[in-house]
Amino acid sequence: MVFGFGEGSIELMLDKTNMAFGETVHGRLNLKLKKAKSARQLRVRILAERTSTQYSGAMGGNRKSSTQKDIVFSTDLIVDREKTYSPPGQEYEFKIQVPAKNALPSDSMPALSGGLGTAIKAAQMLGGFGRSSQIKWFVEAALDIPKGVDIKKRVQVSVQ
Repeated sequence: MVFGFGEGSIELMLDKTNMAFGETVHGRLNLKLKKAKSARQLRVRILAERTSTQYSGAMGGNRKSSTQKDIVFSTDLIVDREKTYSPPGQEYEFKIQVPAKNALPSDSMPALSGGLGTAIKAAQMLGGFGRSSQIKWFVEAALDIPKGVDIKKRVQVSVQ
């Protein structure tokens, strides 16, 4: 068995996966452990992850791309404190708020949309250069285990 794997799991259940900016998310997490684990905390996080792809080179030629992921927003809710968590585990309820739209950094929101944005992206692609980015939202639960592999579960959600 690989160290840290198979030692437990987290089930993450949300009341809904389509949310609005500023809305409160209600959910439950079920921590399942095979043996006792000392941990710093049990937390739930809502985060926005941007995936950016940079293109270079001509279409059909030596076209290259590089992809980078970064977190543009993250907020944590501590569900339980530092302690030894015992098997078989426990169920927890939580509420965490999606940020207001104006709380996000300005560079995390798409600058152009609609026909003009699509036309500019197409021109960049045909010219062999450009950048595309996409933001995905997640709710993540984690048992933070010092000097070990955290037990995590991540669920993708839609925020509009």
